[in-house]
Amino acid sequence: MKEVALSEKETTYLAILVVSHLDRFVDGCVAVVGDDGTSYGQPAGEGGIYQTTVKTPDFDPLTLNVNWKSLPSNLMYEILSLPYQIETLNRKISNAGDYDDPPEYASFFWERRHGYAAMGLEFVRIAKLLRQHANLPPLPSINGEWSRDKFLSDQKIRFEKLRDDHQRTMQPVPLASATVNVPGAPAG
Repeated sequence: MKEVALSEKETTYLAILVVSHLDRFVDGCVAVVGDDGTSYGQPAGEGGIYQTTVKTPDFDPLTLNVNWKSLPSNLMYEILSLPYQIETLNRKISNAGDYDDPPEYASFFWERRHGYAAMGLEFVRIAKLLRQHANLPPLPSINGEWSRDKFLSDQKIRFEKLRDDHQRTMQPVPLASATVNVPGAPAG
């Protein structure tokens, strides 16, 4: 009986601590989603170059001194795999920036803003699961009508619509110009 009570306390403590870190990450995602590379409506970098004005949030659950084994394995896995998902997203953003055109770096900013909207929503989902597991109340709204979760969802949808609209207006590469002649290969 004493072990069960101790395990429940460990789980509750873990949930409170981890949820607070997940929520901070989501707040950081909101800031990144709002970063369009400008400052006061002008490009944030020198010479009219758009550059980031907000650092991306970080989440390192292994620095938290909690008993991870007190969680169900699927929930523990979801939380502990988040840093890898962040690394993967950051590589994708970096790759977009490597092949993007100045001064706007539109693909880089699209990838960054859309990616962190999606990542923020993933953190929201996992925080809700952890709250439910530990019987914690939902995150209260302290800003009245505004909801960070709805903001992230709305922005993700908006970025996807912008991408889809852009792709619809792009002309496909004509098949003839896409043909590559490989020496020694049969013509055709």
